[in-house]
Amino acid sequence: MSEPVIALKNVSKSYGATPVLRGCSTSVDRGEVVVICGPSGSGKSTLI
Repeated sequence: MSEPVIALKNVSKSYGATPVLRGCSTSVDRGEVVVICGPSGSGKSTLI
């Protein structure tokens, strides 16, 4: 098994006192297709 081309480990982000990401972890392997979906304001763009 090879190393992932993208890996996120325990990513967190807040805007002021408002947390938008808490402990997000994932990885993407070469050739894998990933979809990030969610309602407006759920942190999709912030994650990327």
